[in-house]
Amino acid sequence: MSQVMYVHVVKRGENLLQIGRGVGVSAEELIGINGITDEDLVPGLSLLVPTKVPTALHTYTVRASETLRGVANRHRVPERMVIDANLPLPVDGLPVGRVLTLPVPMNKRGAIEVNMRLEVQGEPEEVDTVEEAGACLSSVSLCAAVVEGDGELREPFFERGRLGEAIKGADLGRLLLIAPSDPQAAERVVAHGPTRRAFFAELRPLIGHDGYRGVHLEFTALPPKLRFLFTGFVRELHTRLRQWRGELYVSVPPMTESDEDHPRTGAYDLEMIGQYADRVVWNADEAYGRWDSPPTSLAPLHLIRRTLTFAQGRVAAGKLLLGLPFYGYDWEVPYEPDLSPSLVLQVPPVPEEVTERPGLIHWDDRALSPMFQYRDETGKKREVWYEDVRSLAAKLHLVREYGLAGISCHVQGIAPVAIWQMLSESFSVRR
Repeated sequence: MSQVMYVHVVKRGENLLQIGRGVGVSAEELIGINGITDEDLVPGLSLLVPTKVPTALHTYTVRASETLRGVANRHRVPERMVIDANLPLPVDGLPVGRVLTLPVPMNKRGAIEVNMRLEVQGEPEEVDTVEEAGACLSSVSLCAAVVEGDGELREPFFERGRLGEAIKGADLGRLLLIAPSDPQAAERVVAHGPTRRAFFAELRPLIGHDGYRGVHLEFTALPPKLRFLFTGFVRELHTRLRQWRGELYVSVPPMTESDEDHPRTGAYDLEMIGQYADRVVWNADEAYGRWDSPPTSLAPLHLIRRTLTFAQGRVAAGKLLLGLPFYGYDWEVPYEPDLSPSLVLQVPPVPEEVTERPGLIHWDDRALSPMFQYRDETGKKREVWYEDVRSLAAKLHLVREYGLAGISCHVQGIAPVAIWQMLSESFSVRR
């Protein structure tokens, strides 16, 4: 990962040979960097292309009477790079309110922590993901330890083989991500003394002795009535992990107010959790476009920004990790609540067998996320929202803006290789 990159948005009629000529590289290099071919190109698709000057992606909202040249000069960015990083722009008279992506020269890369929450299913691709991303990561939370209603932990047996070797080879800290098997199990572990004691007895041999650096607790769907009990549970877990020389990461849903009765966030006393946790993972990746929601952005920047503004002063910024999805969802439209979307793991995320390919990948100027529609092999319309190098780079800017500790990327087994390239160019990783 030695090349310096910036984002190029594919225009109508372009191919990889043309794009490569514009930046002085071959089409083969672009294929290697992005994992795509000409057949995958859709107008609006974001690619990484090499440049000689390190850049960071910023966003800028056009004001009255501004021109492309004026915006480029003000930010000391070549016009060509501004054109490359956005969908087609008029040279004169930019539309007021248009949100531009600007590859601004970066004098110094900041150091951040990068945690990866990896869904463990025992697939070979998980090993490839760790090997591709290893240099960009600080730690891996293995999403496979499930706590049952009696406090028993089902351990991630898959990672004892090649995956465990890959994590060890990359010299990454391992965290045991623990989630409840169902809402009833969560309530029993939090509220029932004997079940809680059984849980801690199960956990003790795994910390330190079994190679885990700590625990990543992901009880993110608790009812508001458990607020006081959950805080006590986090406090006790913090105390025990300190005795065992382990760390505690706690995932919480993003919020904009301290409403103790809120059905999704009322159970989480943010200030108290922030006192006991070594890291608070701001699960923005599970609050908006979800498997049980209508089609929308999975990580809308304007809403995430609002929640981070609320978090300021309640949790030390140096403890906050911004949760980001490295995947997408594919919904049938019109939306029907009984039909769950399918996961999108690769970019470009267009299935091979379709009756109508997308004509354009649209860019949402508020969410700073891409989306498109297509028709599947049966002729049904589908709508896809996902995250790519352009959208994630814009959201990584929030880490700089708010002074966060870093990010926690949620990976469903595999992720596009270009994302790791972009991440390595944006920050140096704190181990």
